[in-house]
Amino acid sequence: MTFSGLAEREVQVLRLVADGFDTEEIAQKLSYSQRTVKNVLHDVTSRLHLRNRSHAVAYALKHGLI
Repeated sequence: MTFSGLAEREVQVLRLVADGFDTEEIAQKLSYSQRTVKNVLHDVTSRLHLRNRSHAVAYALKHGLI
């Protein structure tokens, strides 16, 4: 976990979402399955009470996490 409360893997996924990559592209870049990418995004949005991946990116940017 980073000081922000996000795991490095979560930060990596959010950065790529912010850069406009879709689930399949993120999975390829990070050598994860698409299911893992979806699970990471679901875990972040659930834990932080966010509505969707766009909201997660906005939250991360606002709080200086990415």
